[in-house]
Parts: sequence; structure tokens; C-alpha cells
Amino acid sequence: MAVKVNFTKKGLDELFPLEKRYSVCDSKVNSLHLTVYPTGVKTYLLYRRVKGGNPERIKIGRYDDLSVEQARKQAVKLNSIIALNGNPSLERKEERAELTFYELYDLYYNQHALLHTKRPNDNKKMLEFHVFPKIGNYKLSDITKKVIKKLHVDMGASSGTGGANRVISNVSAIFNFGIKNEHFKLVNPCYGLTKFKEFSRDRFLSRAELKLFISALEGESDLFRDYFLILLYTAARKTNVLAMQWADIDLDLKRWRISEAYSKNNDVNIVHLSDEALSILKTRKQTNYAAPLPSRYVFPSEIVDCHLKDPKKSFQRIKDAMKVQDIRIHDLRRTLASYMAISGVGLPIIGKALNHKSQDSTAIYARLDNSSVLDAVNIAAKAMFPSS
Repeated sequence: MAVKVNFTKKGLDELFPLEKRYSVCDSKVNSLHLTVYPTGVKTYLLYRRVKGGNPERIKIGRYDDLSVEQARKQAVKLNSIIALNGNPSLERKEERAELTFYELYDLYYNQHALLHTKRPNDNKKMLEFHVFPKIGNYKLSDITKKVIKKLHVDMGASSGTGGANRVISNVSAIFNFGIKNEHFKLVNPCYGLTKFKEFSRDRFLSRAELKLFISALEGESDLFRDYFLILLYTAARKTNVLAMQWADIDLDLKRWRISEAYSKNNDVNIVHLSDEALSILKTRKQTNYAAPLPSRYVFPSEIVDCHLKDPKKSFQRIKDAMKVQDIRIHDLRRTLASYMAISGVGLPIIGKALNHKSQDSTAIYARLDNSSVLDAVNIAAKAMFPSS
């Protein structure tokens, strides 16, 4: 049985190693022991029964690393856990086995994202850039609502509110996967977080800007020039045009079929090809078939059997030539739809042209169809000052 002594630094310093390990017990805190090993190492531990079993030695820490008061506080905490029918040893094992955020994401990516989400690699790149450097090595239980809020606010300030909201949506989905598959037992730390308010972007190219745009395209290679023109004339999404394949295009029926596997709305999308788009595609097809190694892609890259990647550098050159910097590639999609609205085309037709599932997505174009409003304003002006 261990000798009971009042733990003081002076008294414990004077304990010297023997041929066999031995322990002394604190007279102030129940079950707190200091074990002295033959090597000279001294270790604080709690020695008591847990849940009615045999006595267990629960390590608190090395004597050189903890003061007497720190060891006593930790012993009191462990005694409280045991008194409430807990098992500190088991809890420590579970804590060591707890996943980090990156480890949970790895499971999510392989078991869910690759099988059930669109463009999983795009989301992965976004998380690798914005999230993993910040919380990737955190244990899941250490990722609190406060941590998530700071991540959200910091990213909103540095990279924009829309991107910050999308990142948090992805992080939330990962935690939901963890909870559903019993990798995480706490509440999703993203739950209840107020996202930044987002506004629908309505930027499109004016007629003057369109002339500048067409002129700037003349400075690009045929590949990039045709790519941006197809974006403009089809109002298709950037990634879909990049991966456009000849097998999906019917030049006779003037349509391009995008399968549900590649569409944003999880449905087959039919893109109707205007005469301008058809002319570009016919020329590209003739050039492609005359090449030594014809490609299945409309916009092939220099790598065999790969399509063109994100043409950001080319678009920046175009903006520099136009001397217009506040446009984005996606604004080309919005431009065709905007001129449809200005020309009086109804929202259902615009929505169909853009392959929108919901009319809410098309609603931003309603403000551009002002022909009836202009007629009404003219009628009212004449009514105010009727001719005598």
C-alpha cells in the first residue's frame, strides 16, 4: 500500500529511485499517486476502481511537466468523471481515435462525393485552398460553431461572400455525412450559422461592350475565340462548353444535348444552336476532321484526348484589350438571355433556353423587358398634357 504524504514540491523532489518502482499517495486528493520508477522518472497517476472493476492506473502526467496543484486539479476532474459512472481511460482512447476534419472529408469524398455529387473535384480544390489549411488537422470535437463562424467571416472578407457561403455549405454537408454514418456524435457546428446575404448578379455586356469584345477576340487564337463566341451564342455554362463533345451535337437538328451526368440541374439539357453558333461549329468540325489526330472534343487541349481547361488567362487578355475589368466569363451566358428579355421574349422561353428548372432563376431578366412600361410612361406623359 502506498504511503500517504502531503504532496509538496520539496517533498516530492526528495523522492529518489529504488530498484523497483514505488508510489506515494497524496493526503489531500483521493487516489492521487506519484510513482517513482527505477529510471528516475516520476509520474502522477490516479489509482482507483472504475465502474466496480479492478483498480486502474490512469496516467495524469509527468512530474517534471506538472505542478502539484495542476496534478491535483486533474485528479479531482478524473474523480468527478468516475463518480458520474464515466471511464477516463476509455474516453481518452476514443479521443485519440477521433477523426480529424481531413480524415472525415476523405471518407466523405470516397463514399459520398464521388458517387452522388456533381464536380466533386472542384469542391475538393475549393476545400484544399480555403479549409484544410485552417481546420484540416483539427479533431472534429474541436471544430466549434465559433471556429466555423471565424472561418466564414474571414473568407467572406478575403474571397467574397458568395464563395464563403458555398464553402460553409460544403463543410456542413461533410459534418452531416459524419453524423449520419456515426463518425461524429455531436451537433453539426454549421447548424444555425447565418450566411451572408447574396444578391443576384445582373451584369451583361452592353452593345458598345459587345463591339469591344468581338474586336478583342481577334487578338486570340481560333480556339479561344471560338470558345468565347460559343459561350456568347449558346448561353451555356463555362464548364459544359469546355467539355463539349462532337457526339452530343446534332448540326441538322441544331441542338446540343448535355446529359444529366454533366448538367448542373441533374437533368438532360438541350441547348438550341443559333445560326451563328452553327457556323462556328461547322468550321471547327471541318478543321478537326482534317487534323492528323481528330479529337472528340470541340475545344481540345494540347494533351491527347483532353479538353481545354479554364481559359482565365485568355479572358484576362480580352478584358485588358476591351479596357473593361468588371465582367466575368459567366456574364456572357447572362448577355444572351438579357437581350432576349430586352427583345420582349417571355420568361418561360428564356428559362427554357437557359435550361433553368425553376422560374426563380430566370426572374432577374424580368426587369429588362420594359417595353410595356415604356408604353405606359409615354401614355401617362401625354395624358398629363393633352393637346388642346
